[in-house]
Amino acid sequence: MTYHIAELNIGKFRFPIDDSRMAGFVSQLEAINALADNAPGFIWRLQDETGNATAIRPFPDDMLAVNFSVWESIEALFQ
Repeated sequence: MTYHIAELNIGKFRFPIDDSRMAGFVSQLEAINALADNAPGFIWRLQDETGNATAIRPFPDDMLAVNFSVWESIEALFQ
């Protein structure tokens, strides 16, 4: 049987995602996601049709964000 590691982060935004103070964060999402997508050992990440997960709201609080990914091993995740 093959195993992988799933990594889940839950964070709270300081400002709404469409607030101008979040522009620096939002502008880097594509580049950061590309780093993960192309990393050795990367398998999958949660994303919507825009390519990121900032609009996915599994909780009723719009200030909470989730980041979920799957990796071949703990070592690959840490790298």
